[in-house]
Amino acid sequence: MTDYQTALSQCLSEQTATIASHTLASGETVWVRKAGKHVPQWRYAALGLLSKVFKLGALQPVPNLGGEAALAIEARRLQELEQAGVPAPKLLAQNRKAIMFSNLGGNGFMHEIENPATQLGSFAEGLAAIARVHKAGQYLSQAFIRNIIRQSDGGIGFIDFEDDPLLHMPLIQCQCRDYLCYLQSSATWLERTGNLSEAVAIWCRHFQSLPENLQTALRKNYLRVLWLRRLKAGWMGNDTRRLSALAQLLYQAEKI
Repeated sequence: MTDYQTALSQCLSEQTATIASHTLASGETVWVRKAGKHVPQWRYAALGLLSKVFKLGALQPVPNLGGEAALAIEARRLQELEQAGVPAPKLLAQNRKAIMFSNLGGNGFMHEIENPATQLGSFAEGLAAIARVHKAGQYLSQAFIRNIIRQSDGGIGFIDFEDDPLLHMPLIQCQCRDYLCYLQSSATWLERTGNLSEAVAIWCRHFQSLPENLQTALRKNYLRVLWLRRLKAGWMGNDTRRLSALAQLLYQAEKI
């Protein structure tokens, strides 16, 4: 049986990057995340003010504290998700300076959303996977497609839990945030390939299957951002493009 605590100490002695994968003597692949730099909280204060001005609701920035605090949050969240049966990395070992967690395997989900041949089917699968997380009484952290993994068994898993939205908003808002982050990161690709209208229909069917309280909360949130579809690309770079595509998807959904 692998002594993960000892393995963590050994990995730390040779790791220079903040996060890196390691192959243990047993042949198992694991990841080690070291404590990063502390993030100045004034940055989040400024972003929080902007989110209030623009009434972004569940899309408001969630502080990533950095350093040992972020490690402690991720360790706790991984344990909570495992207990709830959510497909996420398993916490294997931790100390004040680092955590070790399992490798989900498989490939990045983003490639499936970028590919016109697979994106609509994968888009629907991602929505269903998020719904399963919520059915387990849980929520994610940053449910962007870059943080979703197509596991080797064909299932969908989630990574990156250095911040905890529940410390800053109610559970129902955390779950709204999951959907909005997912839609925001998918919409640009769907728009580029001309599949946005089909994706809107998929989203509308999924939306109707959600609990009524989540439907209500989602509509309150995304009605606030519909005006963003008028944003011109380039005003704030890719962020503008993603927000505009998200607003366009939601605007079309509102008309159905």
